Amino acid sequence: MRRISIDPLGMMSPRSSGAFIPAKRRSAWYLRRSRLLTTVLFFVGFWVWLNFGGHVVEIPKDSFEFVRDESLTDILNSTLGFQKIFVLNLPFRTDRRDAITLSAATSNIKLEFVDGVTGESIRQSAYPPPTENLGLASGIRGTLILEDDVDWDIRIRQNLQRFALASRFLSENKEILSSSSSPQYKIDNRPNPETPETTFHILSDNGITTHLPSLALSSIYQKTRLPEHETSGLTSPYGDPAEWDILWIGHCGAGFPRYSDQHRKTDITTANVILTHANDDTVPVGRHLKAHPFQDKLDPVADAYPPHTRIYHRASGGELCTVAYAVSQRGARRLLHQFGLKGWNGIFDSELGRWCAMEDPNMGKHPPPASNPQGPLGDGKGRMVGKGRERVCLTSQPPLFAHHHPMEGESDIGGLGGGYATRFETKYLRLSVRMNLERIVQGLRTVVDQWPDE
Repeated sequence: MRRISIDPLGMMSPRSSGAFIPAKRRSAWYLRRSRLLTTVLFFVGFWVWLNFGGHVVEIPKDSFEFVRDESLTDILNSTLGFQKIFVLNLPFRTDRRDAITLSAATSNIKLEFVDGVTGESIRQSAYPPPTENLGLASGIRGTLILEDDVDWDIRIRQNLQRFALASRFLSENKEILSSSSSPQYKIDNRPNPETPETTFHILSDNGITTHLPSLALSSIYQKTRLPEHETSGLTSPYGDPAEWDILWIGHCGAGFPRYSDQHRKTDITTANVILTHANDDTVPVGRHLKAHPFQDKLDPVADAYPPHTRIYHRASGGELCTVAYAVSQRGARRLLHQFGLKGWNGIFDSELGRWCAMEDPNMGKHPPPASNPQGPLGDGKGRMVGKGRERVCLTSQPPLFAHHHPMEGESDIGGLGGGYATRFETKYLRLSVRMNLERIVQGLRTVVDQWPDE
């Protein structure tokens, strides 16, 4: 591990608990009168260039630097630009509640806890169909989402700013980005290293693309400069919530986008394009991009893109682990209808991955009539069709939030932490809050990079 000298706590403004901004730094040269005029003129010119020097702005390469865009300001608040942040926690797991509370406090994040439930406390009559659900292990069926073991990089707000830019483009842009007859953007078609053997088998149709149409995030970013009376109409820095369902930003593995049934395979749209952010210091090199200790191969993203590249895309290629995800009102209604009323049969995260891929969740051997894929919303193959029925789930690789594996920690749902994860670590995150928690609360000025290049 490599130690890096930074000031994680000094980045908080001492005058505001709702904002998270870089601390001001001063040195003796700034106070000298002979250089004061030059300094003022420099910063005035720099400010004019940033605000009036053109619409297309290079996204800062320094991962500690914030994107200077007023429409992203809400991400600096104590709820990271969301309305609320909920944490599911079993009441008897006070150890996890204490750990995430302290982690959030050091990051100026406000949490609200929701008590998790065990499978034994749920009556059989409350389960959605089919009846096979009653045979699942109690931990799986009772604790659908266990987010109190989540971890994040100390630069989470900078990461979320870039994700927000990608989310807007991927959810709100409806045009064909490039086709064989009319290219609109400079697309880099990279070979897809995924194979039928390495892809997620939770999906019934492979639909693997031969190439990954990639587009630099900086090339599509247009700085938003809105009059003050118009900024109040922005409901979310992550894009119009009426245009997306789930922002799946914490996971333990995601597949690349699949072909969209809504367009020709030769067309490149926001359904299959991948936005890239190169030279991201928060991303470990490829050999560290691996979610599970028992995973024999690296994540495909490690072979598809240069080191330190973060990518953003639709989560239509399958995804696992609901470590952290945001849900819009539209998405919440759809998920409640599917998983609360229609039914599902399996582990929730894999079934949610099927749902995001426009496939109906597994309904077991005896599905109820309401889930019949031959119905008015199905195509006969388990896939949903119809204008306006597209499910929009967006993700980042590597994830922005990840499972933390504490020393001698165990999971109440099995799997990670329940015998597989034996090392004290957090996958994917270089400057992990939890891995550096003792150093942060002690006020030390250095943190440890747990996945250094060397």
